[in-house]
Amino acid sequence: MNSQPHPILAELARQLPESAHTYQYILEASGFEEITAQAGKDISCLENLDGCLEDGQSAKTVLEESGYQVWLEGSDPDERLRVLGALRLIADLSEDLAED
Repeated sequence: MNSQPHPILAELARQLPESAHTYQYILEASGFEEITAQAGKDISCLENLDGCLEDGQSAKTVLEESGYQVWLEGSDPDERLRVLGALRLIADLSEDLAED
């Protein structure tokens, strides 16, 4: 684990709510696998906000527990789409970096 966040991931993270776990993992320079997993979970939940995960938890509840509660209350569909796009880029890049 590095002491500094990856510069591209840090720039992408600026598009996320500061309270989001993915944002925090990036700025803490957590392992790329951990960042990939959290971003993937966030993506799954944002893609189907009214749905449930395989373990039966509601997607909205999981997002709230992952630091998106305040953001969800004030976000509109366009903002959700923008964050979803940033999360996809973060997940793809961190997965590639984990393989290196």
